[in-house]
Amino acid sequence: MRNIFRLILLLLTIAPAAVCAREVPRGPVQSAMGPGGRNYLHEDYTVWESGIAHERYQVFEPAGPAPASAGVVVLLHDWMSTSPGYYQGQIRHLCRSGWVVVFPYYQGTGQFTRFYHTNVVRSVKDFLQQAFARQKIEINRERFAIIGHGAGGVLAANLAASSDYFGLPVPLALMIVTPHQRSIKLLDLTGISRRTRMIILCGDKVQDPVAQVAREIFYASDRVKTENKAFITALSDYYGQPPLVADELAALTPEEPEYERFIVENRNDFVGLFKEKFHARSLRTSHIDAFDWNGTFRLFDALTYATYTLDSDLSAFKKAPELRFLGYWSDGRKLKGLIVGDRP
Repeated sequence: MRNIFRLILLLLTIAPAAVCAREVPRGPVQSAMGPGGRNYLHEDYTVWESGIAHERYQVFEPAGPAPASAGVVVLLHDWMSTSPGYYQGQIRHLCRSGWVVVFPYYQGTGQFTRFYHTNVVRSVKDFLQQAFARQKIEINRERFAIIGHGAGGVLAANLAASSDYFGLPVPLALMIVTPHQRSIKLLDLTGISRRTRMIILCGDKVQDPVAQVAREIFYASDRVKTENKAFITALSDYYGQPPLVADELAALTPEEPEYERFIVENRNDFVGLFKEKFHARSLRTSHIDAFDWNGTFRLFDALTYATYTLDSDLSAFKKAPELRFLGYWSDGRKLKGLIVGDRP
């Protein structure tokens, strides 16, 4: 009798815990089709590089099969993320989608910030010459695009504004992600071509200086018509795992553990500081998540499709509900979407 009583007591103790326990909802996976999807034209990519220190750059080219001709994306890294390893997921997506990606190491060793812009220009010009001399993939100068993240976002705006002055191809597609000015001088952005289509992507958990310079870039590029530019805000969503934090680190897409640790440590610190009901040490974050597949990847794919394939403005782009949609958690709950507007 005593043993039966103990068994019943044990079951009563365990039962509430079993009822309360539930699987933590997981975030969405990469879609098969459409912008940001995994229906790729190429299986892999190859890498070559040129230059040293602040003149060094790496080039990632589509392979399997290698295209006869391809457009170019200049990818400008953030202040601390000075290796393509921090952006490997995005580089892979771009290359397998048919783009040649140029990654300038503009910071170099002991460089002053006032030289960053010319370092980028030098790398891009040298790449165009080297690519011509290699005679492998013909570079389509009419398909020239720029993606800039953090400090690289400010440099992306400056590069777009000065492309004509330096004799570079006109970047008809420009995506600036959480720009952080730091000590980099913002140039006169009236030099950005009125033909350019521009996206500025920010987040609801970025620092105030980031939000401020994002708005400044949007309004300062006043030659770009309203129908050709969009200001997009991503909203953080802590409902499931991984928690989606729309901060300055959201654009990083590392595939290797040494780079992934940087994201995990910093995101956990952020959430621990500003979201008290969470404990930073118990959170798990993902290096590539819905903010990448359904955010930066999808937005850039849709931007370039509207720019180079349809040759249209961004009016339909901004109205498309599919671009605001980030997917569902595994239990069917809808993720917080993107806010797309004409005014920050």
